[in-house]
Amino acid sequence: MELFEEVEVEAYVYPTEDIEKVKKAMLNLIPDLEFEAFDKGDYVILTGKTGSRKALSRLYELFRGQAILDTARSFLEEGHFGEEIIIRVNKQAAYAGVVNFNEESPLGPITIIIRTKDPQRLMKWLAPRTKDGVPIE
Repeated sequence: MELFEEVEVEAYVYPTEDIEKVKKAMLNLIPDLEFEAFDKGDYVILTGKTGSRKALSRLYELFRGQAILDTARSFLEEGHFGEEIIIRVNKQAAYAGVVNFNEESPLGPITIIIRTKDPQRLMKWLAPRTKDGVPIE
């Protein structure tokens, strides 16, 4: 069984922003995205989708590399609704290749939507519970 069916990423792109930089920020977190842009006048809604098996590999590495498994786990649990897990991350941090769950940014967050039939299994894999920073699941 697959861990997830699809990952969708979304961000608002404002006139002061470079759409290519926002795409790079999204790709820094989720590789292999296919993008669509929807012009809303004052801003563009940029969405990227992928069903690639490697879609979550970068988040997996970042959560461990940054030693934020417990934080990531709590945000995944908080954003879990049915067969979707929704997390929001800081756009500027993502551009720098870092995960930061602080959404307080004037340019708005990047929203990551993971569609999965087995959210518990996915969360256990992506951000297992830890003891003293070491995964215990």
